[in-house]
Amino acid sequence: MNSNSDTSPRIDQSDSGPLGLQLRDAAGLVDHEELDELWDTTKVAIAAEGLRDLKRVDRGGYGVVCRAIDERTGNPRAIKVVLHPKRKERFATFVRECQILEYLQNHERSVGVAPRFFGKKEPKDGQPFLIQEWIEGKKLSDWLNARPNLPVGERESLCRAIYDAYERLHASEVIQRDVSLGNIMISGRRVRLIDFGGGGRAAPGYRDLNTMSHVPMTEAFASDPVRNRERKPTIPDEVHAVAKVCFTILTGQIAIDIPRKEWPNKLKQRGVCAEIAGGLLAKMETPPEKIAERSQAKEF
Repeated sequence: MNSNSDTSPRIDQSDSGPLGLQLRDAAGLVDHEELDELWDTTKVAIAAEGLRDLKRVDRGGYGVVCRAIDERTGNPRAIKVVLHPKRKERFATFVRECQILEYLQNHERSVGVAPRFFGKKEPKDGQPFLIQEWIEGKKLSDWLNARPNLPVGERESLCRAIYDAYERLHASEVIQRDVSLGNIMISGRRVRLIDFGGGGRAAPGYRDLNTMSHVPMTEAFASDPVRNRERKPTIPDEVHAVAKVCFTILTGQIAIDIPRKEWPNKLKQRGVCAEIAGGLLAKMETPPEKIAERSQAKEF
C-alpha cells in the first residue's frame, strides 16, 4: 500500500472525516465551529475526578476526546465530552455509548475488545462526560499508512485478528454499526474497537434512540441497503462492512471505487491466498434482506 497513491486520502477518512460526517451533519452531531470548546465548569468537574494534565486530542460525533492522567494510578484516561448537551440526539448518543461500554465490560466474551469503562458524569451547569481506558496505539488508517510495504501475509493475519474482534463483539450481542478505519485501533499486537455511540445491542427489550436517518456510518464500507437508508445495520451488514475494511487492508483501495467484477483480480494481484479471497468476496456481497431481518438488532 503506497501512502502517496491516489487512494491514500480516502484511507485516512473515518467517522471523523468527510465520509462519516455526511450523516452526522444531518443528525446535528457535528459542530463546524468551536469543535473543542470545554466549559470551565466541565474542566472543574473533570479535575474533581482526580484527572489532571487534560489535553484535547480528537473529536467524535457528539463531542471531543481528551487525554488526562489519573493522579491516583498514574495511568492515562480518555475522556469524551458532550458538546452542546441540550441537543437531544447528541445526549442520547452519549448515553448509548455509556450503556454499551458498561455492558461490554461485564460480558466475558468481549473482554478487551472495547475500552474499559470507568463511568460517566453529568455535572450541574457543565457538559456530560465519560471516562474510559486510554488505548495506546494507532487508528488502523494511521497504522497502515505508516507501513506501506507490509507483506501480504501480515495483512492477512491482521484481517483475521479484526474478524476475531468483531466475532467476539457479536457474541456479546452487540454491533458497533460504524465500522471504519478510524474506529479500529491497533495496540501492540491486539485489535481494539472504539466509538460505540452509534452501536446497538442484538437483544430484545431495548428501545431505539435513533431514527433511520440518524444511524452513523462510514459510507465507504456500508452495505448498499444501509448506505441507501433502506434498513439499519444488522450483524450481517456489519460483517459485510468488516470485509470491505479488510479488502482495503489487503489491496490499499476502497472497494466502492472499483467495479465489482474487478474485486477478485485486485486481491489476486496483491497475492492474497485463494481461501481468504474467496471468503472475503462472499462476505462483500450485499446481505440478503431475509437474513438481515432475522438478525436485526434491538438497539439500546
